[in-house]
Amino acid sequence: MDVGRFAVGVVKMADGWSKKQRRELRELQGLAWERELEEAMQSLRKDFNHWEGGEIAVFELSDRIHKFHNGRSRELYNMYSGSLNNWWIGNTIARGVIDESELSDDLRDVLKDDIVRCRERWQVAGGTEDSH
Repeated sequence: MDVGRFAVGVVKMADGWSKKQRRELRELQGLAWERELEEAMQSLRKDFNHWEGGEIAVFELSDRIHKFHNGRSRELYNMYSGSLNNWWIGNTIARGVIDESELSDDLRDVLKDDIVRCRERWQVAGGTEDSH
């Protein structure tokens, strides 16, 4: 899954940001990463519940943990641990991970066109991560 694919071509590197904007972007980046990781971890919670209920063996649980770590967890790490650019903020706003109201007025103004483009691309993709 490549949730950033629909936002290709919309990139502003950290060099173009003020210190205040970079700090805010880093905070938003961490918040988005945390929210997406928490949501993704729900599948592991269910797997642990199945294991505790005797529905799956410990080896199956271990395999699922391994797949999660090498799959969705790694995708999120790669998406959010990189340099600051605006593709991911438009992407997370389009997908509802970050609400536009969580941006400062300054950052919202700077990113308004990129946010619109990301939302349009998200709608063209059908509003799902798998529909590109």
